Amino acid sequence: MNEGEGNPQGPVGASAPAGPLGVVRQALQSDAVQRWAPMSLFVGGFGIDAWTLGREVDLRALALVCVYVLLIPVCFAVLGRATHDKVLKGASLALHFALGALFSALVVLYFRSAGQLITMLIVMVLFGFMVWNEFSSRARQQFELLWGIYGVSAVMLLNFLLPYALGSVRALWFYLSLVLGMGWVLGARRMLGARGWRTLVPTVSFALVLAVLYPLGLIPPVPLVQEGAVVGLNFEKTRGSYQVLGERPTLLERVGLRERVVSRAEGEPVTVVVAVSAPSRATANLEHRWRRRTEEGWVTTDRIPITIYGGRDEGWRFYSRKKNIPDGLWRVETALKGGAVLGYETFEVRAISEEERAALELLPRAL
Repeated sequence: MNEGEGNPQGPVGASAPAGPLGVVRQALQSDAVQRWAPMSLFVGGFGIDAWTLGREVDLRALALVCVYVLLIPVCFAVLGRATHDKVLKGASLALHFALGALFSALVVLYFRSAGQLITMLIVMVLFGFMVWNEFSSRARQQFELLWGIYGVSAVMLLNFLLPYALGSVRALWFYLSLVLGMGWVLGARRMLGARGWRTLVPTVSFALVLAVLYPLGLIPPVPLVQEGAVVGLNFEKTRGSYQVLGERPTLLERVGLRERVVSRAEGEPVTVVVAVSAPSRATANLEHRWRRRTEEGWVTTDRIPITIYGGRDEGWRFYSRKKNIPDGLWRVETALKGGAVLGYETFEVRAISEEERAALELLPRAL
């Protein structure tokens, strides 16, 4: 072998991945993965919490959510004081995971009841802020926005937890939860030595907006939740369930593009059955509001009072019915007596002859 020959060497600083683990390590360190990792952890936290809370709201699931509430300030503290890159990355990923789980809890706790447009918009705005935050280039701007999201989420969570723990939906507990939520965020910031007022604006502003909207009946009376509703004819209790008969829904009715039609013979009553979940020891005065669509808008024709004494694991089911109901578009709201709406069922009533009624193919619907 000639002098000076030898094994060729690659460029200085370049090296091939050492086996499969090296390939994985190199992929995880790529710019694309590093950029999308926080958002992926946020989605992961969202999914895990949706799975645990989506099945049943119990003390264990709520305790897990409280762990996330406590973990988030710890992550903020690490991000504000640590200097090591790996520690900062780990705290950032943990923060996004916990925020995703907390966000998921809000979706499950508030969206289990239908018809809460105001709350849906609030949480969707939070989600939009979260996505925008992932692509913001200013670190300080990101930090402030994350604090704001955490503050708003903590207030909404306490709106649920305090009435749930006390078994009451009195307005006093709602307003107290607003004060406690703001106090928690302010206390956490003080303990962490955070400065500046910009991160407090979303939390305080949001609490004030809730305080104004609540007496107007625009905030859902959590933790009371309407789990479901059915409308139809021939109401009966069978095998531990409340059952009515209804026509097979069309495709448009299934996807919500058209209201369900209830065809009834003369004098035949229409019945609405509702299932509501409530925490143990909960007592609440509810009502069914029968409302008819007219040229002037929705007009209330009847209010049927309903009282819940103590929550049950299987929830509560109740019904109301109306005879000689005129044709047209109807909505039955389940609401606190004189207060906010838990949910509603909208349907169209159509009168038919006895012969048409006998020829109808009706299917059972039960709760």
